[in-house]
Amino acid sequence: MAPFTAWLPVRPDQDVDVIIKIVGSVASTLVKDWTCIAQSLTQKGLSVMTQQGRLNGEFGECVLDIRLATRPVYSMGHGCDVLVHLGRTAPDCRDLGLQPGSVVLWEPPSDKGPRPILPDGVIAYPIPLMDLCLRKGEGAIGKGLAALGALLHLLGVPETTLCRWSPLLSAPRSFAAGHDYARHDLEKRDAYSLPLTRAASSRAMLWTPERAILLGYALSACDCRMACNAELLASPGRWTTKHLDIAASTVSVLTSESHPGVQVYRGPAGKVLTVLRGTECEIASCLKGFKAPLVFAAADLPDAFNLVLTGHTLVRRGVSDGVAVLLEDRIACRHQSVLVSAVGGMLCHENAIVYGPDAPSHWAGGDARVEREGDSEAEVGFVAWGAMQGVVREAVALYRSFGFRVAGLYPKQIAPFQLKAIEVFADSVGRVALIESGEMQGYWNRLRKALSFEPVVLTPEPGHALTPMDIFLREGLGT
Repeated sequence: MAPFTAWLPVRPDQDVDVIIKIVGSVASTLVKDWTCIAQSLTQKGLSVMTQQGRLNGEFGECVLDIRLATRPVYSMGHGCDVLVHLGRTAPDCRDLGLQPGSVVLWEPPSDKGPRPILPDGVIAYPIPLMDLCLRKGEGAIGKGLAALGALLHLLGVPETTLCRWSPLLSAPRSFAAGHDYARHDLEKRDAYSLPLTRAASSRAMLWTPERAILLGYALSACDCRMACNAELLASPGRWTTKHLDIAASTVSVLTSESHPGVQVYRGPAGKVLTVLRGTECEIASCLKGFKAPLVFAAADLPDAFNLVLTGHTLVRRGVSDGVAVLLEDRIACRHQSVLVSAVGGMLCHENAIVYGPDAPSHWAGGDARVEREGDSEAEVGFVAWGAMQGVVREAVALYRSFGFRVAGLYPKQIAPFQLKAIEVFADSVGRVALIESGEMQGYWNRLRKALSFEPVVLTPEPGHALTPMDIFLREGLGT
């Protein structure tokens, strides 16, 4: 995903940003095992983001996307630094974003079939994955773990660390066989390493969507945020367990046969709802009976946690009698590392939200409904909400790294929509690019009549998702 990612060997002071795709029918079985490893990586100072899905839409092969970085990341990213192919045939590497320096781990067919067709500069390591796990008596379930063991060795994880992880996994002998094979039988054709030294200043916890939601409800009922923050800093694990236990006894989870896959979390008072994998239809159904409902869209898991806190603040202040927080499907399939210091910051500051006729006409003053970043006098201003915020934040960073003056506006509240904030933002930039997450211009079609300007609207190609590079190339700042 150049220029966003880089392989390191080299110097420990350099940043790491690695995107890994594990593809194949057994990729989905690795999620639980990978979570154990990811938790350890976050404790050693790495930012981790994981997402499950399928290649090329609903009917493609299963894929587990992993992003590892030394800095906090805003989105899953795009491209592929490492492809781990778990199928029995040569992998189809088209449209995976492989680039010179990328690595492919694959299992060659026993009949000496064709090798994968790779772009120039891509390094391929054939590994007899099925043979390794069968020899250890763990069957096909161990194939993914054998591949993971080999991969982590190639990434430079120390042998002592790999041996410590093995007993925690569902196929420990296959995992050990994988990293043993890589150590003895694979010759690295480049040097890669991950910084696994503990960084106390960047301690992090690994959150799932449910964990972020439940912690938001538990902390909303907490009367002593400062004491909670002290406990969090002293022992993040104990703090998390305590508050998850509180939430388990107070938060209910609702499902409906008419809306398969959608989950709705509701606290004791029932006035703040969190909708997982929902759409406007499900949200409207949840908010029936409320007189002044508000709807927020989360950008990622820390944002979901903060918006649940925000919703309870709004209800307590009488701003609204009902609040819904939406987590789109791409966030609902994600695991994410969260800095302990960031969670502490959210606990110590009451959400400063100004509503009503006295609300300011801009985003300054601590208004949590919308965020702005970038240059004050920008050539282009990007507007995005929900899961697209992370992609646009990375696009803004890319533009600014080339010296362009750009800005981003990220509305949190999507109903009623923040029209005034967008109008003021538009007055401060040369032109506005509105980024839609889907092929259809759903939000823009509803906003079109209410806004006084006509933005550029960017949508993904059919069957694809927008990436930071797509935004960079397609908007082009008029070039």
